[in-house]
Amino acid sequence: MIDSIEVKEFDDLEGQLLDANVSYGEMTREYASYLMGLIQRGEVKTIAASKLEKLVPLLKEAILRERIESDEVLRKKLTVDLWKMEQQSRKEDEDFANFIRGVLYCYGTEEVWEEEGDGPTPIYLYFLILKKILPGLRKDFISSFNRFLGGRS
Repeated sequence: MIDSIEVKEFDDLEGQLLDANVSYGEMTREYASYLMGLIQRGEVKTIAASKLEKLVPLLKEAILRERIESDEVLRKKLTVDLWKMEQQSRKEDEDFANFIRGVLYCYGTEEVWEEEGDGPTPIYLYFLILKKILPGLRKDFISSFNRFLGGRS
C-alpha cells in the first residue's frame, strides 16, 4: 500500500532539492554520506558489522565522487564488484543485498538516470531500498537531506 503522507513528504523534498539546484552528483554524494553514517552509528543492526565494513571503502569513494565521475573504467569495475557481492548475498542475507543495492545507487550517473530513471531525482528510490531494511527510517532520512539543504544556503 502506498503511504500518501510518505509520497507527499518525498514530493516536497524532491521539490526542495530541485529548487535548490542540487546536482545529481551532490545528491548522490549526500546519500553515500547518509549510508556511511548509518554504518558508523551502528544503526543497521540486521547486518553483521563485518559485512558492512566491506562497503566502507566503496562508500568513501562514492562520497569523494571525483573518480567515479572522471574514471568510467574504475566506476564500472567497482559497480561490477558490488553486483557480484550483491548476487552472493541475495539468498543468504537479503538485508545486506538490499544495502549493497543502496551503495550501487551511489555509483550511478546523471546520464543513466536521465535515460532510465523514473522522476526528476532518485531521492525516493534511495529511500525505498533502505526502507526494506529500516522501515522506520523516513523521518531521519528526510531530516538528513533537509540539514544538507540548510547547510548549502
